[in-house]
Amino acid sequence: MNDQATETGTADRPEQRLPEELAALARGRELRITIVRHAETEHNTNHLMQGWSDSPITALGTRQIEAVARHLASERFDLCFSSDLQRTRTTAEGIHAALDPAPELELTELLREWNFGGHEERKASDVWREVIVEHGFEVDRELSALGAIADQVGWRGLFDTIAQLDASGQAEQAAAIVLRADSALEHVIRAAADVPGDGAVHVLVVSHGGFITSLLRQLVPELTPDVILPNCSMTTVSLPAGTTVWQLDRLGEVAPVE
Repeated sequence: MNDQATETGTADRPEQRLPEELAALARGRELRITIVRHAETEHNTNHLMQGWSDSPITALGTRQIEAVARHLASERFDLCFSSDLQRTRTTAEGIHAALDPAPELELTELLREWNFGGHEERKASDVWREVIVEHGFEVDRELSALGAIADQVGWRGLFDTIAQLDASGQAEQAAAIVLRADSALEHVIRAAADVPGDGAVHVLVVSHGGFITSLLRQLVPELTPDVILPNCSMTTVSLPAGTTVWQLDRLGEVAPVE
């Protein structure tokens, strides 16, 4: 297993690539990327802002890992990447153990969840209330207020507000998250293009709910930004050989838990 984590910085690139620019990095190879969200954690069940903080996998989460591992065991992967945070690492290792053959698993900071800074491990409802108040809406109309704010400033604007309200100054702005997603995809696609041979390459990526949506919207911009992916769900995007158009093959599919 490779524990070499890539720096979370976004190198010197000032803006995100277009989907076709990312596709060009594959150098004409057929590419399939299966992205799995980590298993359920205690912070998930307690509705806490999780971000870069870690929390133990629940008993249900353990069964979710077993289920997704069984589901993916019949698929052949050429490369495996995971966020280096413990919840994703545990999920990835469970899947990796079921693969035969099992390519080396690379852990990288690039695939971490959005960093919520000083909001980490706070009740999510408390953080969203502060966002609502900051935009001048009534707290007792939370869901409609969030929708109205999103209509005004976009979903990126919502998360920028969270960052602005972070007294620690550590929370990531939406633009930084997008550039990190761009860097993560560049790393994965370039590695796929370098796999020996000229056949199709299948890549496994294990990451986090929010960050997976950032990855997907880099490749499939028409995907709605408010999509919610279940724990241990599987999403697959593919790039046919010789093309520059990404296809969304499955979104948020969940393996049956025994």
